[in-house]
Amino acid sequence: MSLAGDAVSLVQAALFEPSEILRTIQAAIAPVVLISGVGLLLLTLTARLGRIVDRSRLLAAERRTADPAVRAGLEAQLAILGHRARLIRLAVALSATSVAIIGVLITVLFVGLLLEWNVALVGALLFVASLLSLVAAMLVFVGELFHALTALSLTLRDPSE
Repeated sequence: MSLAGDAVSLVQAALFEPSEILRTIQAAIAPVVLISGVGLLLLTLTARLGRIVDRSRLLAAERRTADPAVRAGLEAQLAILGHRARLIRLAVALSATSVAIIGVLITVLFVGLLLEWNVALVGALLFVASLLSLVAAMLVFVGELFHALTALSLTLRDPSE
């Protein structure tokens, strides 16, 4: 029997043990579930970014024709929207980084299982890095939500104040 045949038979023998099948499924599903969750976060973030861009365009057009007294309030709102857009961009980048790390994690787990390498430490480090990136994205997102409330209070304020 060839070396490749030996490797395949070892992998098949390991995969057909019930405990190994369960472990393999768990190792494969956890990162995929995380990717799905981060995908929903990315969908939310990009929708918010689109609304920020649309609102910025409206305010910029309004600013061109506004009285000088109203213009200052519009410029303040535009500054907040610009800051919010930068926060959303950072949250999207951190979320996408989390997904990329998960992709590397899945690849490392698969190759490690296939070649019977001990990838536990590398896998754990990648998983922790992915979660840290995701937590950072969520913190930035919460910061953006607070800025959205600031913009709302400016919008509701009387322009003559």
